[in-house]
Amino acid sequence: MFLSALITVLVLAVAFWLVKRRAADPYGDFHIELNRVGRDATTEWLNMGWWKHTQVFPEACEALALKLVQAARLKPRSRVLDVGHGSGESLLFLLSHPSVPRPAHLTGITSLPAHHKRSQARLSRLNSTIPVVLHVGDAVYRPGVRDHPLNGPRFDHIVALDCAYHFNSRRDFMRQAFHALDQGGSLALADICFAPGTLQSLRTRCIMAVLRLMPSVNAISTDEYVAQMHEIGFREVELEDISVDVFPSFIAFLERTGAGWAIFGRVLGLYYSAGARFVVVRGTRM
Repeated sequence: MFLSALITVLVLAVAFWLVKRRAADPYGDFHIELNRVGRDATTEWLNMGWWKHTQVFPEACEALALKLVQAARLKPRSRVLDVGHGSGESLLFLLSHPSVPRPAHLTGITSLPAHHKRSQARLSRLNSTIPVVLHVGDAVYRPGVRDHPLNGPRFDHIVALDCAYHFNSRRDFMRQAFHALDQGGSLALADICFAPGTLQSLRTRCIMAVLRLMPSVNAISTDEYVAQMHEIGFREVELEDISVDVFPSFIAFLERTGAGWAIFGRVLGLYYSAGARFVVVRGTRM
């Protein structure tokens, strides 16, 4: 039984690697295709979505972004940092969505130069008077980097939408974010961790080792996640598990979108069955 499961994981890993290799930039503009599936959409969302009230990809992505903003408890006229903003959809969302309090200043950072340039171009077409500063670089500040938002003026809110599990490491990012927040400021993340006890499973460890969706240091349980935030200094820490309204519907959407996407969906399905949990987490610097 276990051998059969391991073979399945290995086959999917090879297929997933081949699909990624076919693209010159596998993390460039692939998400635009997903936004267009079955409709003439102009959005460029890049997250797994919160599908509780919709079965439409862009709507689910916007719903997850709104859920994150509500968890962060954004206040009007605040200084906001959007980490991992992709090609700019979450930035446009923060500047224009009717249910989002308008920030006084918006800062963004993405690791991909192509996303940075595309975000700049898209924002230039938005009629907004809110100052926006965009950075390109790693989400985690490294000594010697001259221009990084976590090594500058403080923020009232920092948000990371479906990206922090990629950071190397997430804990370093959260520690830096804590020190970059002003008193009373919040950090909110839509993120992936694991159900308690599942990381001890041999099957889960094999899936993680072969498929490598995230750095191993970021593979922690929901309990460990909350404990880490407390250890860093955050208070009023809250973690909501929304997996049931994320993984199944997103996987089903990928499986009906095309062969390459179906492989990615199977990979996510393995993670979900192995204990991966999609959560919304927030903490406050008191």
